[in-house]
Amino acid sequence: MKNNFRVIIPQNVDEFLTLSNDIVNKHTLDGVSSILNGINMADMIAKNTIAKTKHDESEQLALDKEKAIEDRDLALGLADTQSSYTPNTVLYFVSGIRDFLLGVNKGSEKTLGDWGFVVNRKKDKDINVLIPRKATELLKLAKKISAKDTADGVSSILTPFDMTAFNSLLTIADTQTVLAEKLKGDKEKALQDRNLAMGRAKTQSSKTKGTLANYVRAVRDVLQGIYKGNEQTLSEWGFVVNTSLPNPDPDPTPYTISGVVTSAVGATPIGDAMLTFNTTIGPLMTNTNPLGEYTLDIAITADESANVNIMAMGFQPFASIVALTPEGSGVFNFELTPE
Repeated sequence: MKNNFRVIIPQNVDEFLTLSNDIVNKHTLDGVSSILNGINMADMIAKNTIAKTKHDESEQLALDKEKAIEDRDLALGLADTQSSYTPNTVLYFVSGIRDFLLGVNKGSEKTLGDWGFVVNRKKDKDINVLIPRKATELLKLAKKISAKDTADGVSSILTPFDMTAFNSLLTIADTQTVLAEKLKGDKEKALQDRNLAMGRAKTQSSKTKGTLANYVRAVRDVLQGIYKGNEQTLSEWGFVVNTSLPNPDPDPTPYTISGVVTSAVGATPIGDAMLTFNTTIGPLMTNTNPLGEYTLDIAITADESANVNIMAMGFQPFASIVALTPEGSGVFNFELTPE
């Protein structure tokens, strides 16, 4: 009876890099007697080192970015445990300054616009001066308040407030915002370098020569030829071999999905929203750019429905289901509801 088997080449990045590393380690251990010497293993080792280094670097940069955002939000007063009543935060100062200015300028509340506040007058003539809870917008407002206070100098009416402390918090928040944006760019560059070494860039596939994907595939094919009928031996190189399974599907070719994430109110783009597509090859994540745009490479072997989750500061968590098609293309736009 014919033995069907499948030699798995994982699509999950961590699993793929583990396999590639196992192949390199086995080849190095075997030395001159390695049966893989017919493959350009020197280049595979170099690409493996690049991919692993850049992957680890991207993960550390992601952690550093989250820490910068956390420090920014703590200075702003936007952390989960904080509110406008939490002292020594930008939000605390801005809230106090707003209330103070409303009292001083009662009857001429539009004057608060000089300080950067948006003043809305309702039909019942009530005044509504909202303080944004989105980090970038709160930071922008705080900078306008600081700039006007500095410009007014000794004649500034904000003498009841410790503006030195306010400006110190503002500097921390601004510095961490700039740092987070830089770390985001560094992470994206590290991922780009990793994907190029792996063979997962937009213009690549498992057939692109000089990439880890191509080398791993070549190693699998060479070993299957040498150990025909005894395929379980491939596990010594890190491959997972499943017997009594259908013949392996062709290696998936990555394709790109894209779209825009906007606010359900006003259709304004949402920058730095985090999207997670949960697929059969594992969760795939990306972030929107300042225009709310995102792109993501997908590699699947069959039609499937993927759960998508989106998180963005100042908006309710979003969840939906999208239909993915191998080697197709997809444009998926999403609208988030403000908190």
